Amino acid sequence: MQEFLSLYSKIEHPTLEMVLFTFLLAFLLSGLIAFTYERTSPHTIRNPNFMQALILSALVASTIMQAIGDSVATGLGMLGALAIIRFRTTLRDPRDIVFMFATLGAGLACGVYGFYIAIIGTTGFCVAAFALRLTPYHVGNNTLWELRVRLPDDEAELEAFEKLLSQYCRHWNQHGMRTLSETTGKGMVEYDYVVIMRHEKERRNLVHALSVAQIHIRRFSKQTDINPFA
Repeated sequence: MQEFLSLYSKIEHPTLEMVLFTFLLAFLLSGLIAFTYERTSPHTIRNPNFMQALILSALVASTIMQAIGDSVATGLGMLGALAIIRFRTTLRDPRDIVFMFATLGAGLACGVYGFYIAIIGTTGFCVAAFALRLTPYHVGNNTLWELRVRLPDDEAELEAFEKLLSQYCRHWNQHGMRTLSETTGKGMVEYDYVVIMRHEKERRNLVHALSVAQIHIRRFSKQTDINPFA
């Protein structure tokens, strides 16, 4: 294997077998990265096409680099052609962007026949991702819930509410608030929280506790946007 990889490290005219091997290696490495992402990411409701995009992006990058080769003219022409395409998809979670760059990096390394770099780099990246799962920087595979409540504009009311969150939630984070105008003259504030329950079975207990405390729940559902804890 070492002789095989060294033989094609600086190839100018790849054969059909070499192109297929490069394509297959890019597919396997990007699949490993996608598997790592699935196993190390919190269980949020995400776009299912993102997993396919992780794998397919490496194949595209590998194909482009093989087509360019050492030709500067081809590279400039490819750059001009790709500049026409505008990618408007937004990845709000920085961690998703890192994984996308990882698959692109693996595909680029395979495309320039840097197989050692592709294999060792991908393996090191995946090992680091699994290692971070064991550190405090990872919150585990938990369901994220979006909680929206309406409270009087009073600091004591807010403290009492957040005390309940600390009792039932492992992590919580306020990521939005808005002031509402009421006809009664008493100001009301709507708060948006993202929470992770200590135990998923306690979600009903939290709802009951908020009802007893006369805290009006506007929304309590699984989060469909970004993970603010990542």
